[in-house]
Formats: sequence, structure tokens, C-alpha cells
Amino acid sequence: MTKRSPYHDGELTVQARVNESNLARVNGSVISDSIPEGALHFIEQQAMVVIGSLNSQGHVWASILFGQPGFLRAIDVHILEIDLVQAGTLAEDPLWVNLEANANVGLIIIDLGSRQRLRVNGRMRKVSTKCYIMDIEQAYPNCPKYIQRRNLKKADKQIYKPNIPAKHGTLLNSDHKALIVNLDTFFVASAHPEHGVDASHRGGQPGFVQVLNDTLLRIPDYVGNSMFNTLGNFQCYPYTGLVFIDFQDNRLLQLTGKAEILWHLDDPNQETGGTQRYWQFEIAAWQESGIPFAIDWELLDYSPFNPKPLNLQQDIDTTLSLKVEKIQQETARIKSFVLRRHDDEQLPVFQPGAHLPVKVKQTDGQLVLRHYSLLSDPSDRTTYEIAVLAEPEGRGGSLYLHQEIHEDDILQTAAPKNDFPMSEQANHTVLIAGGIGITPILSMLYKLSSHQQSYEIHYTARSKSDLAFLDRIEVLAGDRLYCYTSQEPHTARLDLHKLLASPKAGTHVYVCGPRRMIKAVRDIADSTGWPAAQIHFESFGTKPSKQDHPLHVRLAKSNKSLRVAADQTILDSLLDAGINVSHDCKRGECGKCSTRVLSGEPDHQDFCLNTEERSTSICVCVSRAKGDDIELDL
Repeated sequence: MTKRSPYHDGELTVQARVNESNLARVNGSVISDSIPEGALHFIEQQAMVVIGSLNSQGHVWASILFGQPGFLRAIDVHILEIDLVQAGTLAEDPLWVNLEANANVGLIIIDLGSRQRLRVNGRMRKVSTKCYIMDIEQAYPNCPKYIQRRNLKKADKQIYKPNIPAKHGTLLNSDHKALIVNLDTFFVASAHPEHGVDASHRGGQPGFVQVLNDTLLRIPDYVGNSMFNTLGNFQCYPYTGLVFIDFQDNRLLQLTGKAEILWHLDDPNQETGGTQRYWQFEIAAWQESGIPFAIDWELLDYSPFNPKPLNLQQDIDTTLSLKVEKIQQETARIKSFVLRRHDDEQLPVFQPGAHLPVKVKQTDGQLVLRHYSLLSDPSDRTTYEIAVLAEPEGRGGSLYLHQEIHEDDILQTAAPKNDFPMSEQANHTVLIAGGIGITPILSMLYKLSSHQQSYEIHYTARSKSDLAFLDRIEVLAGDRLYCYTSQEPHTARLDLHKLLASPKAGTHVYVCGPRRMIKAVRDIADSTGWPAAQIHFESFGTKPSKQDHPLHVRLAKSNKSLRVAADQTILDSLLDAGINVSHDCKRGECGKCSTRVLSGEPDHQDFCLNTEERSTSICVCVSRAKGDDIELDL
């Protein structure tokens, strides 16, 4: 029996045109007619939802509702409820009139702070003046690509802004144009005449949306999940709605008009990330309105997946020739390297948490870039300092620096990059470092100390002799430093449960160290109710462990069995066997490879599934089984 495709004709046409039909077929397996059980709690925690709707003339609008967490909840896996008593509503939002004419809606339920999002499509009905019910027809999670992390500080219902009348027009004014070209995020609603409405997120570096004139925008289309829900709708039905959030002045700019896909355009600056696809949006009308809550937005960081056009990359891709001024043995396995420009000019600016891409030689002779966190004072632009842990079982980069690089040698590097930035609005900061993970934490400590900010630092290693840079840290932190060891008798152990026992408003936690430490911090923070936007970490993927053992993986649906080697991931074994599994990052960050577990106990190593999701599923790209056998719903 042939399984019915979850895609309509427009989506299938676009998938075929870009030769991604096979990937779309695999990724389409996540589309369901019900909400994933693991997402029910996520929905109730959210303070905003994007809704796409159609008016009586067939024009599409995108709207955003804000409210207290709980204003949106799942009654069960098939029904959503919106409680307008807990939401801030705008009487002039086209959504309310549209729902009277057409019940089809598309929702994207998104937490910008944790980069989690869920798409839900279906039909919405009015139960009372203060309550709407949505019957689910399609629901599926999306990966976190291109989402800029922002903390939406929960709106206080009592702090209600006056409902200033909305403004309307057909031509963008100069204020609108400036807003659009400086934003990094917007939402798009699209539709199909027979298959309903869809809402989607779009993000990129500031300036990724181009304003061509008073009525025309151009947007690059990046590599995505191969489903092409939005472009598929454009293919069949050009009417479209956009909504932009002014994060500074708390207003919404809603646009309605028509979209047109532009194929195979010249892209000399790589604005599209290599796809050479754009789409143009011709504006028919706009509405500007204020957000009814006094919301405080905090930008945490940009998505590492954002394409960076060549005209913006000149500083990023600068090659530096750095002289090794000093090498010091900090512990039995860690060496520090102080680097200075060979021409003694100032070094590029970096912020705490940044890493330095260094060209090293692997054991196979190949030259590659390896990334080492900068531990030096960000205010000192005369030198950079990195520390390298010797890893005999690695690919050779660390041993190259330990054994072949000497003082006065020249290292080739790129300019610093930062995927682990600090919040600028924290009232208090908790730093947690394990072993070599002290390196980015030390640069953060320099800033916190020099700015006389509130903080505490918790530093753990196997033994006191493994606590690198301890003398320096003691001078900076004084009595705010707490040290622990894990393998010395009669010494204090780091108690993460006690440290993270209760969430604190305005407190941000930064953790760097072994993967198990990061996982423990995230698990405990999740179980005790810390907002995801206040927990910061940097994932470097996973490495084979000596404790890894071969696995026997049973596949229930396909009635197959696989043997997974100790140094092989379950995902790679599945792909080698011709089992198509939706996947993307291969680092346990996006959740696309999440697979239902039927029997066996998973050994979770991902950074994306919450506690409830882990009770039923496993990310096969990084996680394994605690026992010798596991059965998957594949």
C-alpha cells in the first residue's frame, strides 16, 4: 500500500525543481496529524505565537499574539486553545475579521531564546469572545537554523500599553525601510487554495532583507529542510503576508501582498548561502501597530548558520600571522600560548567567549583549522592567549601545537569568532568551568571583574594540579571563586543540583567543560524551571568514548537489525544500511534525527530534547544505548 504524501502539488514541484525530492520524502516523516506529546509542555510555556490567516478576498496576513505563558495550551494532542484573557489583543489586527471569513490558519509556536519552534496548521473556531479553539490537521517541529536567540522577558499583564490606533498604508515610508533593512528576523504566512495556511520563520544577518523600492522587497532563500512549505505555496498561490517585530520600540509592521520566486540569480556576494534562490514580495498594503505589552527583548546571539555575504566577511575572514611570544606548561596536559602580531600592530577586537581558528597539522599531514577559546583579557589588544589540551587519541592538532610549535614560531589564524557570547543585561552571572573549559570562562571573568559586575565562578577538575590558571583566577575573583576536585579524597565536589536548585530572574549561567557537565547543567536547569535563554553553553559535538560499546539496533517498522560499532554513531549505521533518517547538524543540536524508542534505555548525549521528549525518543546522531540493545520505531 502506497503511503499518501504529506505534500501538495506546489511543494512537490519545488522539491523536484531543486532536486531535493528524496530528502523531502525522508524529512516529511516528521509531519503528523497531532502534536508530539513532548511538545505539550513547551506550548504552554510560550509567550508568543505567530498566526497566518486569509481574508474574504483571499489575501494573506501574518499576525503575532503575545500573552502570559499559558495563554496558549494544548487541550490534547489534537486541539489547541487560545485564552484571550491572558493575551494582549489588538482590535484592529486583521486576524479577527479573517477568522470570521476563513477558519484556516497556520501557526508557528516559537521560543527565540532556545531556538525551538513547532509548526501547527489547521482550522480555528471562536468559542467565546475570550476563547478560540484550533483543530489540528498538521504538526511538526522545525530545526533551529537561522533563529537569532532573543530573551523575551515575560510580559506583565498589568503593564499594558495604551491601544494606540493602528496606521495603514500602501507605500513603505522611510521609517519602515530603515526598520526592515536593520532587522534579522521576520515571519511569513502563505497559503494553498485547498491545503490551508502555513506560518514560517525567516532569519539572517541584519540587512538580509533588501528594500528595492516603496513596494518591493527581496529575500534570499537559504538551505532548509527540503520540504519547501513556503515556496511550495508561492508556486500555487502568490498571496502572502509578512510581519516584522520592532524589538526596540515594541511595534509590529504587517504587510500583505504577493510573492514571486526568483530562480538561479547571480549571487556574487553569496547572499543566498549558495542556493541562488530569492523571492520578491510586492506590497499591496501595510498596517503598523504597537505591541500591547511592555516587553523587554534581549538579543543573546546570532545563529551560527546565518550565511554571511562576502561583502560582510572581510574582517571575519582576515588571515593573521601571529608570533608565538610565550609557551607555558600550565598542567601536565595543558599548555598556554601567548600570541602577538608579527608586525606588532593591534589585534582585532574580540568579546568574551570567542575562539581563535588556528591552522594546525593533523597526523595525516593535512592542514586544517582548529578552534581554541581565547582566555586573555578582551581589553588587551596586544596579545591573544589560548590554551591547548594534549589529546593523544585525537586527530593530531593538539599534539602538533604541543610538540612541534616553539617560541618565536609563526602561526596562521583567522580572526576571532564568537558562538558563546555573554548577555549584556544580566543582573548576576554564574560561571561554571570544568578542566580545559576554563578558557572561555576566564575571558568572561576578566570582563566581569573589570566592570565590577555581580558574579560567582565555580571551577572543577580531577585534582588541584589540574586547575589551570588558578593563581590568576584567585587574584581576579577572590572570595567569589569556588574550587572543586572530583578525584581527590576529602575535597569538595561540585553540586550542580544545589547550585541550580531554583531559577533566579536576571541570572545567566555559562558552562564550558566536558560534555557530561554541559548535559548535567542543562538537564538540571530544565527540571528546576530555568528559562532556556538564561543557560548558555557551546557544543563541540561528541567524540567516541572508551566506554562506548557495540550495539544491536532493531528496527521495528522495517523488520531489520543492525550492528553498530563502538566508534560509529547509530545515524551513520542507519545511513550506511540505506535507512533514510531525517537529519541535519549531526551534533545533537537540531533534533531532526529524533527517533521514537520502543525498547532499551537510551544514553542521551544531545542538547535539544527536553526531559519529556527524552522519555520517548533519542537523537541517533550522538546518543547511544546504555545496554547492548535498543529498538527504534523505524
